[in-house]
Amino acid sequence: MYLQFPTLLLDRMQVLQPELKERPVVLFHEQEQRVMQTNPAAETVGIQPGYPLSDAWLLADTLGTFRWREARQRHLLQQVATDLYQVFAVISLDPPSGLWLDLAPMQKLYPEPQQNKLQLQQQLAPWELRYQSGVGATPLQAKMIAQSQVSTVADIPIGYLPCPLPLQEKLQRMGLHTLGALQAIPRALAGRRLGKELVVLLARIQGEQRESLHFFRPPVWFYQRLELTAEANSWQALRFPLNRLLQDLEHFLESRQQETRQLLITLYHRDDEPTDITLGFAHGSYVAQELAQFCQLKMENCALEAPVLELSLQARQLQPRHGDHGDLLQGPRQHKKSLPRLLNELQLRLGQQRVWGVQNHADWLPEHAWRKVLAGQPLGQAYVQDRPLWLLPEPRPVQIQHWVLLQGPERFTLPWWSQDGDQICDRDYWKARHRDGQPGWLFYEHQHGCWWQHGWFS
Repeated sequence: MYLQFPTLLLDRMQVLQPELKERPVVLFHEQEQRVMQTNPAAETVGIQPGYPLSDAWLLADTLGTFRWREARQRHLLQQVATDLYQVFAVISLDPPSGLWLDLAPMQKLYPEPQQNKLQLQQQLAPWELRYQSGVGATPLQAKMIAQSQVSTVADIPIGYLPCPLPLQEKLQRMGLHTLGALQAIPRALAGRRLGKELVVLLARIQGEQRESLHFFRPPVWFYQRLELTAEANSWQALRFPLNRLLQDLEHFLESRQQETRQLLITLYHRDDEPTDITLGFAHGSYVAQELAQFCQLKMENCALEAPVLELSLQARQLQPRHGDHGDLLQGPRQHKKSLPRLLNELQLRLGQQRVWGVQNHADWLPEHAWRKVLAGQPLGQAYVQDRPLWLLPEPRPVQIQHWVLLQGPERFTLPWWSQDGDQICDRDYWKARHRDGQPGWLFYEHQHGCWWQHGWFS
């Protein structure tokens, strides 16, 4: 099966920006100044692909014009193929506006031809794309049937043959207007009169010569870019297009059962350098609504230095998603706000370098036996048995007569190779209770013969 998307880029722009559907809109080739793609409103007033842009302006006073970018359409075609990859195993790209679906590997799953079309319609429905399809025994047959929209291979007009225009005109002057009429001529006679190029083309159409196809592999990370209909001067004007990109990201992550821990939003300006806004999360997320709220928290502290013309969204740090399954009978647990989401919001409000976790660290001295790690990083197992969770910034001297010793001692001794003459070496730690009732952690330091408090128990 071959799929032809004649207005792929423009259709996608209309989905992301629905206001474009209300007026005639075209995509034009910047160098040649001719129309490349049209929306239904432009076709209604008579504008067709290939028209000079000046003629299109004469037909519609309210015409909306955007540059046609082949690289952008190629990337969009890959996104469509990524979505179709969920239901079709073998896909080959034919950029910038077509692709092949190999139906043979899917025959056991979809034995009836109508099932393939049904799966295709369901998968492409959210995209709202106009497309033409054709099924043939070979890739070229499927492509020509899709482009010409005829029912059989023999009915394909000569104008749809993938050969130079002079050869098409020569065939038509000979009275050959369809592929069936051309195939009725003996191959050797056609080669002598029309050249070897036509013989090779007929062999490709019949499948006698193998077609070299570019097989598709889905991307491992998400990237999408959107051109705005008008310059955006505030964050509020960017919210709707960004929400649409986040919905696409959610669909991308949902299909892979993944989540992301970082977003990169790039704002493109007319004259200034692009602005990069990075959002880091302590815990992964994939829900578009939740990600939109995180973006809003970040944008509240960001002022636009120049009007925005284009917007892109990128997510690279992907990881497997860990769901909260809850109880089998009572359903998933309901939380007002989960700890991962709270950490994400704190990082966005305060900054990623201001939200930390505490991790054990192998060291002889308790004050050195921990270190800070960024929130969301694995902390490992915490060894807090018989240790207070609250250590003082520095041990402080105490009067032992104000305390009652409860449990101990526990000797802490530094190894000889790390001892320093000015450093406290031997300590005997005790659990003790202050005369006011608070439990604390004391140690007796032998080098100076005095007592110190190192922490409090809860």
